[in-house]
Amino acid sequence: MAYVDLNPIKAAMCKTPEQSDYTSIHERIKNTNTRLIGFGKDDKDLPFSLSGYLELVDYSGRAILENKLGYIPQNLPPILDRLGLNPDTWMDELTGFKTVGFSAVGTVDQLKNFCHKVGKKFAMGLRLKAALE
Repeated sequence: MAYVDLNPIKAAMCKTPEQSDYTSIHERIKNTNTRLIGFGKDDKDLPFSLSGYLELVDYSGRAILENKLGYIPQNLPPILDRLGLNPDTWMDELTGFKTVGFSAVGTVDQLKNFCHKVGKKFAMGLRLKAALE
């Protein structure tokens, strides 16, 4: 999967994964309504977080290969910094996620839309950490 997600970069069609149109990594980063299968949803899925996958692709994309035209420049900040994501904040939000009985996670607007779609009542007073809003 990482090999395919890096193809546009290695072909020098773009500089970063977030610019690589028509790849699954671009879809995961840009589209909140993606139909792509997530990471680690049940026992048979990869025990891998999206932030971990983004870091793996970013690290791999920085390798300079003689038989490839492009790579992610070393002077660019890491992908999580470029996207404004903090994996520590995300992990704090997930603490107790299953034990509390939540069935969705996202911004307040995304949670309201989810509740509307599934016919559930939105619980007012819930607040996400500012980094996730």
